[in-house]
Amino acid sequence: MKALKIIGIILLILIVTIGILTFVAPADFKLERSIEINAQKETVHKHLLYFENSQKWSPWAELDPNQKTWLEGEDGIVGTTFFWEGNEDVGKGKQEIITIADDKIETTVTFIEPFESVANGYFLLNETDGKTTVTWGFESTMPRPFNVMGLFMDISESVGKDYDKGLAKLKEIVESEKPVKKEYAIETVNFEEKTFLTHREKVSFNDMQTFFEKHFGGMYGILTQNKEVQITGQPCAIYYDWDENDQTADVAAAIPYNSGDKNFKFDNYTTVRLGGEAFKIAYYGSYNNLTEPHMAMDDYLEKNNLLMSHVVLEEYITDPTTEADTSKWLTNIYYFENKSKE
Repeated sequence: MKALKIIGIILLILIVTIGILTFVAPADFKLERSIEINAQKETVHKHLLYFENSQKWSPWAELDPNQKTWLEGEDGIVGTTFFWEGNEDVGKGKQEIITIADDKIETTVTFIEPFESVANGYFLLNETDGKTTVTWGFESTMPRPFNVMGLFMDISESVGKDYDKGLAKLKEIVESEKPVKKEYAIETVNFEEKTFLTHREKVSFNDMQTFFEKHFGGMYGILTQNKEVQITGQPCAIYYDWDENDQTADVAAAIPYNSGDKNFKFDNYTTVRLGGEAFKIAYYGSYNNLTEPHMAMDDYLEKNNLLMSHVVLEEYITDPTTEADTSKWLTNIYYFENKSKE
């Protein structure tokens, strides 16, 4: 009887201890690992987004070569779900794509076996000077009392090793790829003359995004307030000069508009008319890789002994706020043979 009493006391102490620990131990868990890859963001992005590609570097794919995997939905779009079912090392679960952006991919990961749990997974991409830093992370909440296990196991050590291994394999795969030089269709077109409201400055490459956001917003505000003015197209950039040495461009933010036969003066903004014969490239992709089609145009002009155009227009057809997939962003690029009329 005395022994049973002691056992009962010990069990009671254990129960009370665990009860206390469930409120002491953290219930929320977060893990991140990063690596720098010598490749452009758009190149790395496709290896993270598409399950067909991610399985080639996943640290868990090799744990069970015979595991069963399948998709519901079209690979690479929001809502698509990847399922896996394998041995005890792999378990069973699913991963659904929640968000796709140029610099972020978010998923929901649901583990079914060997234990049930849900985690929010994500990839963050940051490109600098042609190199991309990838951050792979997850956030999860472990229900009480199972959160007590977190006191006795180091998630950063166990799962972190897998993340480091996967990122290292990703880096190896991406950097071993031979860059594919895209072929761009270049056509000669007659660009119908348009009137643009513009703001022109000499802008550093690093300040381009801020420059366009500021003046596109300002010009849209002015034009929409004038009931006698109609906006006739998408926002554009007009380049007059590009200096690689100084890392600056003589550029204008431009919005096409029509005011009929009426002339209006807009404070701090200039009216420019632009049109005529031009060479055109229809480019699909991220704005970060716009250098590619411009280089293709330079090669074309040089190969055909054509003089460099005086004015270059980028017409941003796709609204990035309504289309997350950068591969669907359309930018029409025009190299004009004649100077713009101001």
